[in-house]
Amino acid sequence: MNIVEIKNKIDTQIVGKKILFFEEVHSTNKYLYQLALDRNLDDGTVLISDSQTAGKGRLERSWVSPKGKNLYISILLRPNISPKTVSIFTFLASCALKETFDGYGVGSKIKWPNDILVQSKKISGVLTELKLNKNIVDYLIVGIGVNINMDSDLILNLMPDISYKVTSLSIELDRAVEREEFAAELINNIDKYYIRFIKSGISKILSDWTKLWGAIGSMVEVVDGNNIYKGIAEKVDENGFLYIRKDDGRLEKVITGDFSF
Repeated sequence: MNIVEIKNKIDTQIVGKKILFFEEVHSTNKYLYQLALDRNLDDGTVLISDSQTAGKGRLERSWVSPKGKNLYISILLRPNISPKTVSIFTFLASCALKETFDGYGVGSKIKWPNDILVQSKKISGVLTELKLNKNIVDYLIVGIGVNINMDSDLILNLMPDISYKVTSLSIELDRAVEREEFAAELINNIDKYYIRFIKSGISKILSDWTKLWGAIGSMVEVVDGNNIYKGIAEKVDENGFLYIRKDDGRLEKVITGDFSF
C-alpha cells in the first residue's frame, strides 16, 4: 500500500494530517491505543496496517485480516464528549463509510449498530474504543475494517462458516479496487463528519445517521442471546440504544444484538 498516494489524495482539516503505516500489527485499534498513550498523538492521527494478526470486531469477534487485500484503519480522536455517548462515533464512521461506498455505486446499507452491508452481506464494520481519565474521555480509537479485494474463494477459505454472508467491494464491482483511493475517500469523509460534529454536536451526527440508516418506522427484529425483540423501530438515542414499539404499545430499549428489518 502506497501511503504517499493516500496523503496526496486527502484534503482534510483534522483527520489524516498524520498517517502511520505498518506492514503488520496485531490490531490497529490496540496498536494506536498504545501509541497514543506513549506519544501523546494529535487529534485525527490515522494508523493503517496491511494486515492484522488479531483483528477484532464487536463482542470480541475476530476480524479476518489477510495481507494485501483489504483496509484496516484506526483513527485517534480527542472529542469533548461524555463516555455514555461514545457510540455516536460509531455512527459517524458508519455515515462516512456509507458515503464512501455510495461513491462506488454499490447500494450500501447501515446495519445497527456498527456494520455496513451490500446486498445483505457484510462488507465493513466499525469498532470504537475509548481511554478514560477520571471518568472523562481522554481519547477515542475508531477502528474500521473494509473488505476490498478479497475474492469469493478467499472468503470461503478464510471464513467457511460465514462466507455466505460476507462480500467485498471487488466482488460487487467485478473488478479490483485501488485501496489507496478508497482509504483517501474514507479519510476525507470521516474528517467531514468530524468537523460537522465539532460545529453542530451529537444531534447532527445522530440525525445524519438516522436518515442514512432508514429503518425508523419499519418492523425490526433484534436477537440478543436468548432474547428476541420485535416491533417498530421508533428511534435510536445518543447513547446508541434502539427503541422498539411493541405490539402492546410498550416502548422497549435494546442495547445490542443482531439486527434485521
